[in-house]
Amino acid sequence: MNYKVNKIISIIFNSLLLSFGMYFFLVQHSIASGGVTGISIIISKWFSFLTVGQWSLILNIILFIVAFVFMGESFGKKSILSATIVSLGIMFFERVFPDTILTNDVIINVLFGAGIVSYSLSRIFFNDASSGGTDIIAAVLNKYFSITLAKCLFAIDFLVVMMAVTEFGIEKALYAVMTVIIQSVGFNYFIQGLGRKIAITVISDYSEEINKMLLSKYDRGVTLYKSEGGYSHKKRDIILTVVPFRRFPSIRDDILDIDKNAFVFTHTISEVYGEGFTYNVFE
Repeated sequence: MNYKVNKIISIIFNSLLLSFGMYFFLVQHSIASGGVTGISIIISKWFSFLTVGQWSLILNIILFIVAFVFMGESFGKKSILSATIVSLGIMFFERVFPDTILTNDVIINVLFGAGIVSYSLSRIFFNDASSGGTDIIAAVLNKYFSITLAKCLFAIDFLVVMMAVTEFGIEKALYAVMTVIIQSVGFNYFIQGLGRKIAITVISDYSEEINKMLLSKYDRGVTLYKSEGGYSHKKRDIILTVVPFRRFPSIRDDILDIDKNAFVFTHTISEVYGEGFTYNVFE
């Protein structure tokens, strides 16, 4: 139960963060970087009797109906909570902070807007939810026309940017393209997790000494694999441990102090769960 509650709280918080990033850094400066919010920015210029937030809510309601009709109830439910909060959040900021401009520097707005949006979106997706919007259109096209999701989303964002060219000019459209690119890169980075660690693998004739050093000096968990050299057929223990990035330089030096001929290689771990990282055995 606590896990589900935490997921809901995370979805609500990050949906509010998403609406904050969109409103203060993108909507306020007419940077239509794709999605429902980008479409709403353009439509609000054509039909100014409704605000960006209101148009966003209307479009999301329409898309919810499409999701339920074409994709089924379970898919539609996943989009409702986050997308509704994002639309209502933008409407709230429009009403309470109608003339508040945090900065007029377009580059800062693009960087912070894209950064906040990509981070909050990644956390929403990480909690098995969706911000709705054009994701629904992409899912429908993917299901019925076998067009990949990536191509669908790119095509939709491209159309929004082209619409922005006619409404806001080529310069704003180029900033929108920059925002889309940064959001894509940022999303891919954040979705893999913020708690990156480094896995160290060591092949050495002094595996016992290195194992003791890691256990006693650094208090790290160690796994030993039995191995055999492909050429020499010599039996060895392969050492595997996972540590924070900042610990690697000193651990590497200590390994080479024990065995200057040790074969050491590393790879990045996106997220680590378990004893010593997400919980302690004595808690």
